[in-house]
Amino acid sequence: MLNKFSGIRYELQVMKEELTTRLFNHSMFEMTYDTEQGKSYTLMHHIKEELQDVERALMKIDKGVYGYCEDTGEEIPFEKLRILPTARTKYDFYFQELYERKTLPQYQYDHEETYITGSDF
Repeated sequence: MLNKFSGIRYELQVMKEELTTRLFNHSMFEMTYDTEQGKSYTLMHHIKEELQDVERALMKIDKGVYGYCEDTGEEIPFEKLRILPTARTKYDFYFQELYERKTLPQYQYDHEETYITGSDF
């Protein structure tokens, strides 16, 4: 099972290093330039949340429970985990699935079609 997720594990470790660096660099920046505290707090909060998600996924890989929905216990398809390696439930992909199912609206033209040329831009 660990071999199956070795690529995802590597990606998660890279993400962890990047997020830790961003968190540290942002903290150092905040010590010297204390401007726009609200935005800075929000950014720090999001970085910390992402880092927690990455660490949770790495821990689940180590324990052999990675890739299973925390709500239903169902296995999350590997292809989806490659897209979102920090996914915790199958519902994390809900909006992606809606997007993939959408169809482009069909337009009916009652009059002669017009063609756009390069000079129209």
